[in-house]
Amino acid sequence: MNYDAFRAFADTWVLLGLAVVFVILVIWLFRRGSTKQYERAARIPMEAPEHPEKVADAQDPTTAARSTPRQKGDDT
Repeated sequence: MNYDAFRAFADTWVLLGLAVVFVILVIWLFRRGSTKQYERAARIPMEAPEHPEKVADAQDPTTAARSTPRQKGDDT
């Protein structure tokens, strides 16, 4: 396949294929019933704890007894 044939193929069929993929993605994003999922996903950062390391330490009994924060290279 020489350059001119490849260029003609890319200009027609690849462009058409990418346009079809774009239209399908837009239709999928704005489908019925997806609003609830997107609203729930948008609230995730607002519902996350402010200090996740403290929550994780409180849930893990092996690290709850530590009084000092972990340092890089700490293997215990």
